[in-house]
This record gives sequence, structure tokens and C-alpha cells, in this order.
Amino acid sequence: MEIENLKDMVIIGGGPAGLVAGIYAMRGGVNAICIEKENAGGKIAEAGIVENYLGYSQIKGFELANNFAEHANSLNLPIVHEEVISVVPNAVTMHDENGNNKVSYHKVVTNNKEYVTKTVVIASGSKYKSLGINEDDYVGKGVGYCVMCDAFFFKDRHVLVIGRNTPAAMAAYNLKDIAKKITIVTDKSEIKVVEKIIMDRLEKIENLEVIYNAKPLEFKGDVKFEGIEVEMLDDNQKQIINGDGAFIMLGYTPNSEFLNDSDIELKKGFVVTNKNCETNVAGIYACGDITGGVLQVSKAVGEGVYAFSSASKYLQKFE
Repeated sequence: MEIENLKDMVIIGGGPAGLVAGIYAMRGGVNAICIEKENAGGKIAEAGIVENYLGYSQIKGFELANNFAEHANSLNLPIVHEEVISVVPNAVTMHDENGNNKVSYHKVVTNNKEYVTKTVVIASGSKYKSLGINEDDYVGKGVGYCVMCDAFFFKDRHVLVIGRNTPAAMAAYNLKDIAKKITIVTDKSEIKVVEKIIMDRLEKIENLEVIYNAKPLEFKGDVKFEGIEVEMLDDNQKQIINGDGAFIMLGYTPNSEFLNDSDIELKKGFVVTNKNCETNVAGIYACGDITGGVLQVSKAVGEGVYAFSSASKYLQKFE
């Protein structure tokens, strides 16, 4: 029995990890498809200036993401814009024509169709962490998650950055020449950053104020955002910090909800892999932000190569 439209490889996610796997697939003659529900290129498009990616002393995030997508397009990587609903490991099991060797195929289900494939590369990335209070009532009404997307709505205004550590520090840095005043509101007693240069730059921002040990309780405003109520952890007193806009900068959480009912091992939402990007299910691999660790483009690109390499070796069993 033949399976119609059987793929060698289905790549879930069109960020740097997924696109690199796809580029290698196209160069290797692998029948692959990439599924991405948003724009190809990844979340680096929402970064400001990128200065730590090899080959570029300085490049805008959206330009780097566009370069990734154009490279993949130049090799004719098929990219379909659908949302993956689930992955079903070993959904189809067959024997060879002699009835001997048994092989299994996986199924990737999207909001539009189902794909049967020999291998799956999960590169679904991450999304912004929420505060878990009432921010949904104010998103798009003065509250956002992407500084590079929405900063200019608050030109010469007072902007709050509500978050922690490197994400909050980077947001403040990207706002320094746009906002009149920036106030970081953090529930920590200090701001810790990945690279010392980020803290050096933060300390030089003249229009910056940092409010420490302030636990966010509730956003305030009749029609749009006007401020946030916090509890000061030093004395348990409540106060309202006013502002014209706010960005929530708590870092990221993995895009792995579609894997919850699969047999793929997760740890705190991240896909568990070995050094070869192999999951606990044969023929299924993961790379990039979805595997956790350091969430950097360089790491995603490297893991994308490992994931493809492991998958290509697995494909040999079907020959």
C-alpha cells in the first residue's frame, strides 16, 4: 500500500532552526515541507539591533529574519502557513512488500489538513510570557509585548517596562531614544543580564528609572492603559505606577501545547532531546528555542543542522 503525498520530513516552525533544517533538506534532495503559522524568519524579527550573530557586527532583527527567509525561498523550500494542532507519532505502521520489516510513519495535523511523514523536526520556538493578571484587557490599548513593533506609538511619552533581567534591560535600551521616560518595574531585587555590555548600556540611560521589588497586581485604566497597581515587597504596601504605555518583558515560554497529547517527552513545556537533537520517539527531532537552554539565534541554527543530520540518517532505513 502506498501513502499519498508521503513526506520525507515535516518541519514545524519557520524560525532560524526550522529554516536551516529546511535549507539542508533542499540541498540534500529531501522531500520536505515547513509549516509556519506566522511569518518565516522567527522572533528575531522583533529584536532591535543584533550584534552577536556571527558575520554581522550589527544588523536589525527584521533584516536578519528576512535574510533567513529569503535564503530558504531561494532554494524553493515549501513553506505553508498553517497552525499545527497535534503530532501523532507512529500513526501509520506498514510492512515492506515482503511482509518483513515494519516501518512507521508519523502524522502532523494542522488546522487545514494532515501530513504523513517519515520524520518530523520540531522547531516551533517560543512565545512571550504573560503576567497572568488582567493584561488581556489592555493588550493593544497601551500594553504590548513587542518593543520593536509598537515603540513608536509612545514617542516622547512615559513608558513602563514590566519584567525582569535581560528582556527588561533590552527593552529599556531599545526605548531610550524614543520614550521621554522609561520606568522598569520588576519584582526582583536586582536586574541580572546575560552579557555585561547590556548592564553597562543600561546604566548609561539617562531617562531611566528602576523600581525594584514591585509585584504587579492589576492594570488600571478606564478605556486604555493608565497605570499598574503593584505591591511593594519590602513593606507590603500597594501603590499605582502611572504611565502612557507598558511593555511586558518576562522572557519566553515554549510553543509546545500541540505536543501535550503526544508521546514526546516534555520538561516544563520544552522538548527533551539528546545531543543529536533526537527526542524519545524515533524519527522525531527538535531544535531551537523549543528545546530550552540559551535562547539565541546561533544556538538555534546549530541545532537545526544537528536535527537535519540525525533525521537524514534515520531516512536511510526507508531506502
